Amino acid sequence: MRPMLLLSILWACSGDGGRRACPQGGERTPTVERNESVAALEGVSEASSTEATRQALAQALDREFPLHGLVQRPQIVIRREPRPDADAIGWLRWGERVRLALAVERTRTCSSGWYRVAPHGWVCVGQGVEVGPQPPPPEEPPVPPARRQEPLPYDYYYVKEPMTPEYHQLPSRETQRAAAEFAARYLELLEQNERRAARMLDGELPGEPRNPPGVARFLHRGFFIAGTDVRQRAQRRFVRTPSGGFVKLAQLEARRGSEFHGFELGDEVQLPIAWTLRDSHPRIHRVRDGEHRFVRDMELAILPRQTVITNLWRERVRVGDDFYHRLQSDDWEGERWLRDWFVGVAEKIEPPFEVEEDEPWIHVDLSSQTLVAYRGREPVYATLVSSGLPSHATPTGVFRIHKKMVTDTMANLGPDAGEDSYRIQDVPWTQYFEGSFALHAAFWHHRFGLQRSHGCVNLAPADAHRLFLETWPRVPDGWHGVSTRETPFRASRVLITE
Repeated sequence: MRPMLLLSILWACSGDGGRRACPQGGERTPTVERNESVAALEGVSEASSTEATRQALAQALDREFPLHGLVQRPQIVIRREPRPDADAIGWLRWGERVRLALAVERTRTCSSGWYRVAPHGWVCVGQGVEVGPQPPPPEEPPVPPARRQEPLPYDYYYVKEPMTPEYHQLPSRETQRAAAEFAARYLELLEQNERRAARMLDGELPGEPRNPPGVARFLHRGFFIAGTDVRQRAQRRFVRTPSGGFVKLAQLEARRGSEFHGFELGDEVQLPIAWTLRDSHPRIHRVRDGEHRFVRDMELAILPRQTVITNLWRERVRVGDDFYHRLQSDDWEGERWLRDWFVGVAEKIEPPFEVEEDEPWIHVDLSSQTLVAYRGREPVYATLVSSGLPSHATPTGVFRIHKKMVTDTMANLGPDAGEDSYRIQDVPWTQYFEGSFALHAAFWHHRFGLQRSHGCVNLAPADAHRLFLETWPRVPDGWHGVSTRETPFRASRVLITE
């Protein structure tokens, strides 16, 4: 079969990863211009394609997108059409490499030319894309790209000190002293008069120091930043951020994230899977004068939180007015019990909608703080999550992933944020399913299995990475993120239940 014809068929019937058949009388994958090349990046996965197919795809890609691009700016938007006001369909990041078509459209808003980018969309290369017939070799990478094959794509740090400066470039000692003096004066003024301190920050107070020109911003204590590497100047060490800034390492505390992770499901491991959600002391059930009592078994050790107890767990039952989990072991005489909120059980469900044989979708059970990933009707992965606190409840219902980012900064700032103020740079493996609600990695806590978030579904880094690779859409090679709204990219469904 000719490569172009093969690619057209794959795009029409594969959608993502080459893993699904053509829909039967329902949703159709949108047709886009030059769909052969789109298939080269969106159509066939490495795992499911043959060597001949991969070679055909590579040849089609070389033929239709012969140019190479190197992104030289912090972030560039991929547009649906060659216009600055066209819808965003994706994003590129510093240091990433993409493929481009030969055809160029020059406009008043982009004299350098709009280039069609694989697999779909347009970029104005004058915004920061170096283009050449061969991969451009950068003399000095502006910023190393994200590590896409690891649980954490960057290094992450907690900001330990108030008014921690982020510099535009590696600072001199003089610039550091000026930043320290400015920060100290601001904090002093803040204790006396918040309004005057705000005016000083804006440069509106005569006689007060002004923000040093080498400082990009000041970071609050409690914020989190991402780092690509550590650079040194005159024995002073600084973390380089993905945006190209520099923060003094001594003012930061490394956060490496939890090593907790869920389970691949198959012949050896199947649902249900049960975990302890809190440190749990098994109890003995007694009935006295018609009343149920659950007394700690002092001869048994406490089960630490996140312990897998599938081999002990038998069922969840109602006892009187409450629910308990019944446990059994050959090492015990009789049964032991745990209260309902001490155990989370991931169980298989039937999808409440029609699914294709190999379609990926996600089920989050808020009552048990568990997540199960499915392909079609078969569960493939299960783990614990942390959903929203009661004051920031995670929404329930059926949603579709509308934006998928390798990393995305999340913040709640301003005078109305109060104690909820936060800023987390480059949250990993972010999949938005409803407005600003997302599935994403949380490297800043270890309490998976307990409500913890501002409404998002928090996952351990390894779990978030695993799900990011599982769901539709696949983020094309070289892209940092992709939108599924009014685009050719297909979206997985996310079911959230109480």
